[in-house]
Amino acid sequence: MPTRTAAAVLTEHGKPLSLQDVPLPDAVEPGAALVRITCTTLCGTDVHLWAGQMTFPGMLPMILGHEMVGEIVEAGPGTTDTLGRPLKAGDRIGWSESTCGRCYGCSVLREPVACSNRGYGFTQRADRPPYATGGLVEYCYVTPGAAKLLLPADVKDTWASMSGCAAKTVLRAMDRAGGIRAGSTVVVQGAGALGIFATAVARIAGAGTVITVGGPDDRLAAAERFGADATVSTDLDKDGRIARIRELAGERGADYVF
Repeated sequence: MPTRTAAAVLTEHGKPLSLQDVPLPDAVEPGAALVRITCTTLCGTDVHLWAGQMTFPGMLPMILGHEMVGEIVEAGPGTTDTLGRPLKAGDRIGWSESTCGRCYGCSVLREPVACSNRGYGFTQRADRPPYATGGLVEYCYVTPGAAKLLLPADVKDTWASMSGCAAKTVLRAMDRAGGIRAGSTVVVQGAGALGIFATAVARIAGAGTVITVGGPDDRLAAAERFGADATVSTDLDKDGRIARIRELAGERGADYVF
């Protein structure tokens, strides 16, 4: 089992990442896994963390990246995925950030995103065990608290990786809205990664009309490729955007706005 890994470490906000040799835990604990990273995709949050626009007390040095996929090198005793399937060396998995299961966010709100102790590219320092928990590494230590998923062979690494953040964010938002009803009108505000993914999911879910608001033009073109029936540019002022959406959605307006 590897004892160290190459890692791109954030040591100062707004500065180039530092390529370092980081230790790995001596053993893989029950419920955990050591994974060789095959793909890490970057989220807008990574950029905000790097720039210092989003900070946590005592967060540096840290390893960015919370959307990743990899092949298990070694699994701890009793390690399973979220569906209860045993995991072993050679399995390809994706995973979400770790949660503690004990704090108010976990035990009362039952919202993993509200966990006070969540990790993986958010709050776990690179100079403290288990060290390599972010995605910008060669080998990543996946703790017992992380929600792991054994991946089907026909799902590409790039798609599986982004599902660790972008996909689950969109799907959770739509679930909280009660799901997309067939034939409904959906307005998606934003044409970044989340907005384009939301556009695609709304289309697949059976929406009658999908309208994506955003910019620049190349992103709006991408939204159309992913299923938008119409796009509205943010080059228009607020009143112009509202008027255009009303024209597209009709007098009743949109059923869902994300």
